[in-house]
Amino acid sequence: MSANVDHGPILIVDDDEDVRRVLHEIFRSSGYRCHLAADGREALEAFEAERPPLTVTDVRMPVMDGLEFLKRARAVDSDAVVLVLTGGGDVQTAVECLTSGAYDFILKPVNADDLLRAAQRALEHRQSLISRREQQALLERRVVEATQELEVTLHRLEDTYRSTLEALGSAIDTRDVGTHAHSRRVRGYSLVIARAHGVPEARLRDIEHGVLLHDIGKIGIPDAILLKPGPLTPAEWKVMRRHPEIGRQLIEKIPFLRGAVPIVYHHHEHWDGTGYPLGLCGKAIPLGARVFAVADAFDAMTFDRPYSRAISMEAAREEIGRCAGTHFDPAVVHTFLGIPLEVFAGIRQGGAEVPVEPDDAEAEVLAIPTLARALSKVRRQPAMAAATPGARD
Repeated sequence: MSANVDHGPILIVDDDEDVRRVLHEIFRSSGYRCHLAADGREALEAFEAERPPLTVTDVRMPVMDGLEFLKRARAVDSDAVVLVLTGGGDVQTAVECLTSGAYDFILKPVNADDLLRAAQRALEHRQSLISRREQQALLERRVVEATQELEVTLHRLEDTYRSTLEALGSAIDTRDVGTHAHSRRVRGYSLVIARAHGVPEARLRDIEHGVLLHDIGKIGIPDAILLKPGPLTPAEWKVMRRHPEIGRQLIEKIPFLRGAVPIVYHHHEHWDGTGYPLGLCGKAIPLGARVFAVADAFDAMTFDRPYSRAISMEAAREEIGRCAGTHFDPAVVHTFLGIPLEVFAGIRQGGAEVPVEPDDAEAEVLAIPTLARALSKVRRQPAMAAATPGARD
């Protein structure tokens, strides 16, 4: 007998007292504990109370026969294993018992060795069923736990990505850390405009990434041009205007940032086709880039720059409205003008409250030597107003 198999109690059911006694002796002498019942009803009461791992039952009995007992016992415990004892003429009944869930049947007169071997197989079968179910439940729990851990990890990774991009955008768009709220404000403005314009929530992450990294391509512009204090020559402007293409080449290699490419590559396109790098016009310009153009210009006009003084939010709105159809998408401008100024003022107030020192995410980004060297070139160049004629963009 297997050491892992439950050896009792075994429920013996037969209306013949002599048969019950013989069966009891067979199992008892092999180390099994037994309960005895004289009919199906008595057996069912004992089964419900004890849930025995194995039941050996006769078929033909008064009050409740073996077949009815089998059906009710299996309804109580689907793992119940039942051996059916039947006479030679009851084969059809035995088959019906097997169809109803009996594990096996044994013909009378019973051979003790055959009965014990059948009981052992039945108990091992039951143990196998229970073990598989427990293993399945354990596997399901582990899958749930692993899924929850993965979700937590993904959320943390997304937060890290967002913080890192924010640090990158700040480094790219500002002259020093103390004034690096520009990218955060423009991100806020862009998301508000995009939502009001009906952009699906699923696309807002791409817009957020594109806003934060729109000028990442400037890391490929030579210092002599990027940091030149005076006006650029036509040849130098040609080089400067390569930064959207450089940015596109950088971003499209990173799978989770590919959705940011439309803004990074097209943020200098104008509605009337006078922008660059492709001179796109109208709706050929990606919507995210059209939204960004309005948000970036609004922020540029309402904050002091080394080359220009800030104007009021009201005046900036009027200027953007005036440029609808030339510089900006008229539909996006219409959406922008419908948003209360208090909304933008709230974003501006929040975006202005940034620490003078870099936060942990920015510190981690700048700890990468190659990236730190590349970004150091860009952060020394003042941010330029996208909508200001003659600005270096």
